[in-house]
Amino acid sequence: MEPAERVFARDFSAARHTVDSGDGRDGSYVVTPGGAWCRRLFIVGALTERRGSGDVMQARLADPTGAFLVSADWQSPDAVETLGYIEPPAFVAVTGRATLTGTGERACATVDAEVFNVVNRTVRDLWVLATAGATLDRLEALRDGGDERAATALRLYGTADEDVREMAGMVRTALASVRADIAVGEIAPVIGRDLLLAAIEEGGGARGIGFDDAVAAGVRSGLSAREARTALEELLAAGECYQPASGMIKLI
Repeated sequence: MEPAERVFARDFSAARHTVDSGDGRDGSYVVTPGGAWCRRLFIVGALTERRGSGDVMQARLADPTGAFLVSADWQSPDAVETLGYIEPPAFVAVTGRATLTGTGERACATVDAEVFNVVNRTVRDLWVLATAGATLDRLEALRDGGDERAATALRLYGTADEDVREMAGMVRTALASVRADIAVGEIAPVIGRDLLLAAIEEGGGARGIGFDDAVAAGVRSGLSAREARTALEELLAAGECYQPASGMIKLI
């Protein structure tokens, strides 16, 4: 699977052009003024708005430079269900497909979500740092005309040196939002059943916790709805919890 691109909201929302992939795969690249070629994206920000119901939902995800428009539909049922459990405001990570509808100034760049996960401020700050580095690399390529993708972006948008300097300012704005004491490094993966177990311990009462409430607790802990359900099945199979009544879960 193609790696997901990291791009700031201001750059992505300014996209007005797509380029055919040319590799026999489905879909085109959404090309941004900052030189990003996006087919899949990994974005992290603050969920500020959520609307819709059933199998179609939309959301706004804000980073330090602007906001992404995010949608989830029947093609990604786990994303729809997970988003339904997340109450704004919350830091959220999204992996999804980059899409562009309309043309010219009426074009609208959106992210079709495949996965939602609740995260914390540290994850958001680390994403900003990584995205800043990727953006500066692309801006350097635009300035130098260093590769074919950069040359294509320059041709599509007519990017001038002043535009590159303005986008570099966008990066500085984003970096100013990162806490000074942030530690750069990998975040250790957490096993889903351990996350859910901790969530049930915290949220369960004397009677236990409802099945849907357990899934919601898992989502708030960083799991997708599907991951939370799988973790719950694993806990039941391992005998770490049981069902005292229909629809209820209680720890042993």
